[in-house]
Amino acid sequence: MNMPVEPDVEEAPDPSPASRGTQTLMRGLDLVEALRDEPQRVAELARTLGLSRTTTHRLAAALVERGYVAQHERGLLTLGPTLLQLGFSAHRRIDIVRVARARMEALSADTGLCVFLGRRDGDHSLHLDRAAGRQRLEVSTRPGDRRPVAQTGIGKALLFDEKDDALARLHGLAARAPVTDASTAYWIADMRANAARGHVIHDSAGNDGIRSVAAPIRDVSGGIVAAIGIATAAQYLTDDKVAAIGPEVAATALAISRDVGFAAPA
Repeated sequence: MNMPVEPDVEEAPDPSPASRGTQTLMRGLDLVEALRDEPQRVAELARTLGLSRTTTHRLAAALVERGYVAQHERGLLTLGPTLLQLGFSAHRRIDIVRVARARMEALSADTGLCVFLGRRDGDHSLHLDRAAGRQRLEVSTRPGDRRPVAQTGIGKALLFDEKDDALARLHGLAARAPVTDASTAYWIADMRANAARGHVIHDSAGNDGIRSVAAPIRDVSGGIVAAIGIATAAQYLTDDKVAAIGPEVAATALAISRDVGFAAPA
């Protein structure tokens, strides 16, 4: 990197070569993370990291050489192409079922209820996995089952980011009775309430008496890629239990989201 470096006082060296190597690595990672939100100059990075300009310049130069950082006009540093390539490769290799499994089992063990994982498949929700609960009465849904996306708790969680016109269309496809403008408006309002709450509370239509609670899973892009939910007979999910379990389902979904790279806003 061709940028002027003002002389300053260098940090005292660590007496252990191994410790110095680890310290340099951690400082380099700190520098990369500092560039996550916006470009910065060396002087700004030095203040952010609490390092001298000399040390910051040396770290940045090494990272630019390897493509982890890129230098643009006016000395601005940004994340480099190597990170983009690694991020894309990592994203392609994510197996949401494998990543989510341990947290699903933990949620099932804590609640005693069956936990489901699903993703969107066009106008349907596709069930991917389940962690069995301790109850004798179980919901019959199995991995591979498909349902209209607006007809299940998990499906509704997958729709949190949809606009009103898309929600209206999907509601019409899933409805088991003729829809009206009033019923569609009510359903969309309920979806917005679910999204604001952070999790879906869904009572199945018909006489099956199934109640479910579900929440979306987001990836590094911030988009919804899957959803998890619990479902059981409504007698086991009374309103007071839903009030306690709903935030737990949402927290588990958020934890899985972070596992696949989602950075939740503060």
